[in-house]
Amino acid sequence: MTQHETETTPNHPRSKAVPFVLVAAVAGIAAVVLFAGIIPALRRSKALAEETAARGAAMQKVVFVEATAAPATARVSLPARLAAQQETALFAQTGGYLGAMQVDVGDAVKAGQLLVEIATPVLDREIEQSAAAMKVAQAKIELAQAKLELAHASLERLRRVGDARAVSQQTLDEAAANEKSDAATLAAARADLASVEAAGRRLEAQKSLARIVAPFDGEITARGFDAGALIVADRIDVARPIFRVTNRDEIRAFVDVPQSFAASIAAGQSIDLTVRELAGRHFEAKIVRAAPELDRTTRTRLVEARIANADHALLPGMFAEAAVQSVRAAGTTMVPGEAILIRDGKQALAVIDAQDTLHYIVVTLGRDNGAQVEVLGGAASGVPVGARLAVGLSRQPADGAKVAPVARATK
Repeated sequence: MTQHETETTPNHPRSKAVPFVLVAAVAGIAAVVLFAGIIPALRRSKALAEETAARGAAMQKVVFVEATAAPATARVSLPARLAAQQETALFAQTGGYLGAMQVDVGDAVKAGQLLVEIATPVLDREIEQSAAAMKVAQAKIELAQAKLELAHASLERLRRVGDARAVSQQTLDEAAANEKSDAATLAAARADLASVEAAGRRLEAQKSLARIVAPFDGEITARGFDAGALIVADRIDVARPIFRVTNRDEIRAFVDVPQSFAASIAAGQSIDLTVRELAGRHFEAKIVRAAPELDRTTRTRLVEARIANADHALLPGMFAEAAVQSVRAAGTTMVPGEAILIRDGKQALAVIDAQDTLHYIVVTLGRDNGAQVEVLGGAASGVPVGARLAVGLSRQPADGAKVAPVARATK
């Protein structure tokens, strides 16, 4: 082996170790950079994402609608009962047999027109007897009057004698007593005549009731008996009048107004009346009077309105639909019924402000028509027009909670 080979052989392994050290140093630096910078950044990014996801999960999605301004007037449709302006049943007050019918159902009649006359043979005999009794009573008066005149003349003659020896006092007393007796007899006869005359007038009045006449202009709407029927005045059947007369030139409509509208009803107010069987026609009715109190059972106020019915299109007994309007209080807003909540026993709304924070406010409600409810007070009560109101809350978030509002899709 040469000297050169002896010197170079030990230095060969050192030359191979130098690149290995460099690689190890670079790897160590990379590891330091990785653990000192990139991994913490990734951890921070993951933590931020988790926090954002948790915050998003904590914010409840809430569907909302906006409060709207209520119309100036409120309108409600209520059932109405129609009746004639005038209607009456005619009954007999005198017994007898019905004569020929002068009119029948559907005929127009005038006030005072004869409808039927009742034959009263028994009553006629009583009237004849009363007339004879009056003649007897009158004759008794004439007889009593003549006796009284004679008694008076006799007493006056005795008094003119003036001689106590010719006419005793007893004779004078007897003559005076006779005069008084005859005067009393005359008074009694006159009283008997007055009694007989009164009885005669009663019979005549009863006879006049045998004529059944129309009490007012109208139409015959019912007839209960046929000609020749026996009428017993003491046993009136209220379900079977002889005639029923109706005047329907004007119709009365009776409407039971609920308590929520009762205070706004006033005489002179208009009502739009419709009848299903008269499609397309509207009748204007005017309120003429309203009951001063509510029905204790239904809590409704009875209202009467009048409708002109010149063409007789409306029939008494019909049912109609009456549209009643009333003025709303200023500042009233409308909210859906599903937005009403109960908080601590009070009616409230969940309002979402501009920062998507939910707040509960207590409100005063007005009329409820089912889909929409009046909120009285408007902006003063914290529910201005356009306020976002949560609806359909399955669970109620805490007051002041952040929410994710979602507008309800319009149908």
